[in-house]
This record gives sequence, C-alpha cells and structure tokens, in this order.
Amino acid sequence: MTGIKAGQIWREVDPRHPRYVRIIDDSTLKNHVRITTVVKEGEAWVASSDRLTLANRKRFNGKRGGYQFVENSR
Repeated sequence: MTGIKAGQIWREVDPRHPRYVRIIDDSTLKNHVRITTVVKEGEAWVASSDRLTLANRKRFNGKRGGYQFVENSR
C-alpha cells in the first residue's frame, strides 16, 4: 500500500458514481488529511471547487467506503 502524501490522487470506492480527490495536506493533523475533489481534464487533474474537507486516514485503505490510490499527481 502507498503511504498518504500531498499531491496524490485517490478514487472513492463507491459503485454509484466516480469521485476523485487530491491530498492537499498530509502532515498537520494526526488522524485526518485535507482533501479536495478533482476531475480529469485532458492529462491534468483540476480542482472542481475551492472547498477543502477532512478525511480520516483510516479511509485510505482501498476498501468500499474508503479511497483507493490512483496516481501521484505533482
């Protein structure tokens, strides 16, 4: 499993609809990381809004209800 690092793209494991997030900050909070929703435009990942949210680190496990690693983005 890949460690959580700023700039990575992760896919939410939910069969109802695709959702991708970028890790914004992985070091300031002990149990959470800051994320933002992104969409792929051509070869680049672009933020779909300016909103930042928090996600529990335990969700980055590749299982349903969590997030699965996609790629390093920066």
